[in-house]
Amino acid sequence: MNKAENILKTIKNAVFPRFCVSCRAEGRLLCDFCNANWQPPSISLKNVVDGHLASFNYADPIARQLICAWKYHYDQSAWEHLKSKLRPGLANLRHIVHARKIEAVVPVPLHNRRLCERGFDQAVEISKFIASEMDLPMVEVLTRNRSTGKQAEREVEERVQSMINNPFVLKSYSATKLPTSILLIDDVFTTGATAKAASEILQRAGVKNVMVYTLAKGK
Repeated sequence: MNKAENILKTIKNAVFPRFCVSCRAEGRLLCDFCNANWQPPSISLKNVVDGHLASFNYADPIARQLICAWKYHYDQSAWEHLKSKLRPGLANLRHIVHARKIEAVVPVPLHNRRLCERGFDQAVEISKFIASEMDLPMVEVLTRNRSTGKQAEREVEERVQSMINNPFVLKSYSATKLPTSILLIDDVFTTGATAKAASEILQRAGVKNVMVYTLAKGK
């Protein structure tokens, strides 16, 4: 960080002070004390339910607020905190990936309009991180041709209904065929409707095994 960036950061922190999402102490998004005492459950084989695996419980207020700070405000410090808590469980995830013979990581894409509003695609960022840690390729083979709105603001039944007409389509893929075993990645798993819709498109294209990984599970 150069001198100008340091000055801008100091001004920003003075005008918009940061508070810990847990104890509300001023200074950081997650203070050292709360960070040290926050111990999300580790990834393990027993956490795999119906082909889905998550690192955090969305009911955990710290996890939820960090995800929201990153997702809706592009707060990179939130993403760094989340990654630091993901890393201890990556050895177990690597074992699961190997056992399932996963060949590639595929992000669940945002619609272009949502991508323009947000400025980045959180599923792509998660996928890049996991792909790098698992030494797997990330392949962006899906596109979303219809906006389904903000799923976080919908009730359970509305989320399911929004996926009845599948919003995903397969991109033209340059390789001779898709990988046969894929790790599908998104940020939050609630009803599973989004993951199911994306999985259906992949399976129609010949993918035999789709395992789903999300940062968090739950409403």
